[in-house]
Amino acid sequence: MLGNTSVLHIVRAGSDITYSSLKVIGNRILDAFHGTIKEFKLTRHKAPVVDSIDAYFLTKILHEEYGGHVLGITDADLKTDDADTFYNSIFGGKNPQNDVAVVSTKKLCTDQIDSVKAYDLFLERTLKVSLHEVGHNLGLTDHAAYQTAQDGSLCPMSRGEYNKFGYIGYLRAIIDGRGTDFCDECLYFLRKMHGRKHRFAKMVKDGLESAAGKKRFLRTARNVC
Repeated sequence: MLGNTSVLHIVRAGSDITYSSLKVIGNRILDAFHGTIKEFKLTRHKAPVVDSIDAYFLTKILHEEYGGHVLGITDADLKTDDADTFYNSIFGGKNPQNDVAVVSTKKLCTDQIDSVKAYDLFLERTLKVSLHEVGHNLGLTDHAAYQTAQDGSLCPMSRGEYNKFGYIGYLRAIIDGRGTDFCDECLYFLRKMHGRKHRFAKMVKDGLESAAGKKRFLRTARNVC
């Protein structure tokens, strides 16, 4: 379901991240989705402090309260009804029935955040998971393989296998390996579906029009809307 996605509402549900850090995340999301998301608004969700919450239920609450294109960031553990214990606690998710994505910071730092370095790592991981989930809001799909962007880092939509690594291994192998630039296939999709303009448009070559990118766009477009 793709509505007006040009304005992103970033909703904080918890206290792990400061307002100034949310502004940093918002600006970097605008940079990554340059020309697709044009503005972000910050809001704090006033809700009881909980240790865990059903991910689907949270997306429904945020949709009813804020509507539109929403990224919820919570320090509660996001739960699902998946029988696999590896998947019933997730880093983030997107409700396919609306334009709401949610991210949990619960497991994004394996140690205490007691230094600038630890907080920066925590913030970077939160950004990368956020880019992945906002990408889903815009119609992008997971990469089954380890797709890379032009700078050699993993595309934000790279997913990997959670069962293979466990959540700590997943953090280090997948989330830490992601960059903030999307691969050519994702850029192609964003440009065709949302009119995205690349930050370095004058430098982009026809490689963006790769056969793989075009096939992926045509395949994904059939399942969008």
